[in-house]
Amino acid sequence: MRSHPTNPSQMRTRTARIEWPMNDHGAMTVLVESTNEVRQLVSFEDASVEEALSRLPAGASVPLKMEGVGGRGNAWHVAEIAGIESRIDRSVSRRDDAPNQRHGSDEEQQQTQRRAEV
Repeated sequence: MRSHPTNPSQMRTRTARIEWPMNDHGAMTVLVESTNEVRQLVSFEDASVEEALSRLPAGASVPLKMEGVGGRGNAWHVAEIAGIESRIDRSVSRRDDAPNQRHGSDEEQQQTQRRAEV
């Protein structure tokens, strides 16, 4: 994980546009849209945040809570993707995988399954 403390009250949510998608070293470059500030994202709160960001293409915009990584120049830690819990539902991160998509309640799913079996 990371070695620096996080104070969520000091982090603001910023919309960042992906300039360079995640590379083989787990780093990516974003542009903070409100300030035109370029940031290098080098660490992530957990694997689910890193995985979600790794799936985004260049040009995608995403609201992030970030904090500077002390002693590393323009390096930033992503504490969270705003509006999404840290532990991302697998169906969200694998949204193109039809069997993992769920729509409706369990009862609606069962009714759909029964209709398909008829």
